Amino acid sequence: MASAGGSEEGTIDLNLTPMLDIFSILVTFLLMSFSTDPVNHDIDPNVELPSSITVANLDAIPAIIVSRNEIFINDRKIISLENGKVPEKEITQGAIQSVFRELQKLAKTNEKAVGIEGEERKQKLGTITMEMDKDHVFTTMKQVMLSAREAEFITFSLMVATED
Repeated sequence: MASAGGSEEGTIDLNLTPMLDIFSILVTFLLMSFSTDPVNHDIDPNVELPSSITVANLDAIPAIIVSRNEIFINDRKIISLENGKVPEKEITQGAIQSVFRELQKLAKTNEKAVGIEGEERKQKLGTITMEMDKDHVFTTMKQVMLSAREAEFITFSLMVATED
């Protein structure tokens, strides 16, 4: 028993059983809600990814695929490239208009499905995975990223191949 002073009148009894029950329930909940399964993503056969030694799991988020000859959004062909470059008629202020329009539709569809708005929406829905052939010039990547940024996709997960 604990004593709050020199006298026996102010003793405090502390029962640890309810505290241990709460702790065990909390640990069980955290273990059950934790997932170690990585998200699998099929890589387009026309894309050769750059290599990396850092590995992070991908979330289930929309994907832009820039192969050697085409740009896809979620496995839907959006535009054909000419010699690995975006046709000039498709570019407005640095952004690829057909990619922007498709991502804007996707963002609106996701927003309606999730039903959240404001800052929370930007955090949850503003992320996109980008899968791009390693031989593309940076200008193409910049145009795709600008198009996505204009459609309010502000966080990018860039896919790379791991070195074995």
